[in-house]
Amino acid sequence: MNKPIFVWVKNIQFGAHLPTANCDFISSNNVVNAIMTAETARNCQFTHGLAQMVIAHDYQGNTVVCAVKPVHIQCTEGQFIKMVNFSHNKNEGLVGRFLKLLSFVSVKELLPFVVFILNNEEVLKLFMRSEASFKHHHCYLGGLFEHSIEVAEMTYQNAKHLGHSDIECQTGLVAALFHDIGKIYPALNMNNEKYCSGPHESYTFALLAKPLGELGSRNSRIFSMLTELLAGKPYGHKTRYPIEHVLKQADRSSAESNYAKIQFDALPSHYYFTKVNGNVMYRLNSAS
Repeated sequence: MNKPIFVWVKNIQFGAHLPTANCDFISSNNVVNAIMTAETARNCQFTHGLAQMVIAHDYQGNTVVCAVKPVHIQCTEGQFIKMVNFSHNKNEGLVGRFLKLLSFVSVKELLPFVVFILNNEEVLKLFMRSEASFKHHHCYLGGLFEHSIEVAEMTYQNAKHLGHSDIECQTGLVAALFHDIGKIYPALNMNNEKYCSGPHESYTFALLAKPLGELGSRNSRIFSMLTELLAGKPYGHKTRYPIEHVLKQADRSSAESNYAKIQFDALPSHYYFTKVNGNVMYRLNSAS
């Protein structure tokens, strides 16, 4: 079966006389008309909004919705389209993954972080288009957004699998999603559009001052954990929160995996090793 894609469902209407439904959705900035079974339409229990969808095509070329799962997030169609246009190469998949992560945040004390990023257009645009590093991992337009999503997905899912509480999983998700957002601070406040190294952990606190202030006044324990996860760590730092290990491993996995991938990008597919700074790096693929 085809992989799920993220789309914006505009409308679902049941057929008058047939056990089918019509579905209009936006994909690749185009409105697509599709058909689906009435059972699939009833089971999804929504008529419009962001969704993950599996589609196929019948022998007549009609688009058929095989499965649909709504993503419950306070976002309008206009916001979704604008975010897709903000993203590098208009990447609907990354935007969908980002909004899906935000939809997991249900702890009321953490909701100001969702509101902050969705309602600050300038911050959001830079967050989605900036590089994550100068010459290491995700060092391309949109790399920061991609890296942040990868770290948040791994932190949240791994924390759940490891039995952390919902509130810890969600706190870890927020920390992971915004752990590098301070890297856009020079572009935002210093008229410097190029990646600029600096104390990005400190910049992160400056950018997130408003939602962090709201959190601090509502729940000191969540505030303590989140700020600990976001803070830069001195040599010899002793971890107080076990979920910090989960976030650290996710951050490292995303960074090192991407760095390795970049080393092979310019090489033919049958190359299974390369030298990087005097060290040999290997890979396995279908051509190996």
